[in-house]
Amino acid sequence: MNPEQQAVEKAFQPLIDAKGKRKLSIRVTDLKEFDETKEGLSFKKIIKGLQSSLPKGTTEVSVEYTNRKGNKVSRMVKVPLGRKKKLSR
Repeated sequence: MNPEQQAVEKAFQPLIDAKGKRKLSIRVTDLKEFDETKEGLSFKKIIKGLQSSLPKGTTEVSVEYTNRKGNKVSRMVKVPLGRKKKLSR
C-alpha cells in the first residue's frame, strides 16, 4: 500500500469505526416460542421488519438491547408498530 492510500485509510478509519458503534443488536422475544436477534441502525426499522414473522395474535414483545450510550435496555413494545391508518388496510 502506498503512503497516499495509507493516509486516506487513516483519515476515514474513525468514520468506519463509528458506523460499527451505531449499529444496534436487538433481541426480540414474545416470552413464549418466538426468539430472534437482529442488527440494524434503527430500532423502529428492526421492529417493523420483525412484525411479519411474529406469531398470530401477538400484541406485545419483549425487547433487550444496549443503546448507543452503552446502557442495557429491556422493555415491552406493543405491536404492530406503525401508522394505524396504513395498518388497517
